[in-house]
Amino acid sequence: MINTISILFFILVIAFRPYQILAQDDQDLGSMMSGHDSVLGEELIAKVCDHATYKNLCSSSLQSVPESKDADLYELATIALKLAAENATEIKNHVDKLLRSSYSDPYSPRELVDCSENYQDAMERIEDSLKALETKGYNDINTWVTAAMADAESCEEGFHDHPDHKSPLTGENAVFNQLCSTALTIANLLDIGI
Repeated sequence: MINTISILFFILVIAFRPYQILAQDDQDLGSMMSGHDSVLGEELIAKVCDHATYKNLCSSSLQSVPESKDADLYELATIALKLAAENATEIKNHVDKLLRSSYSDPYSPRELVDCSENYQDAMERIEDSLKALETKGYNDINTWVTAAMADAESCEEGFHDHPDHKSPLTGENAVFNQLCSTALTIANLLDIGI
């Protein structure tokens, strides 16, 4: 009887040990991603950016902000949204400068005005996302950031409607969308509780 109980105990220990190890790995990943352990900054950025579509831009943009050195996942989300907001502001200022200048290239003032309005909307939507982050409104962040990305796409498409007008903002629109994509990646990681 003792041998049977000992054998059953041994089998149970062996059978459940892998589940214990897997559960511990999930806890470790969760605590690293949320910053509850000492995994912050560059190590957390590397883990987060592994999930991003634009890994290089994700990593370089987040690391360009000194505060990211000790940031947890929530703080990285704030940094990513602020980077997108700053980029939208720079693009809008660039467009407004083109509108004020005696720009001789074949850009339609109407297309540039539309882009200026699009980026004004994008800036407001990113600001709404920052407010939603404060209340952990991750679905709202997804909605607002996606809408901001659509604003940039709308700006670009305005130039495609007229084949003789080449967009002066193609590169800027692409970078803005990539920054937004990084912010969405981090917000999604926060949403699923990693």
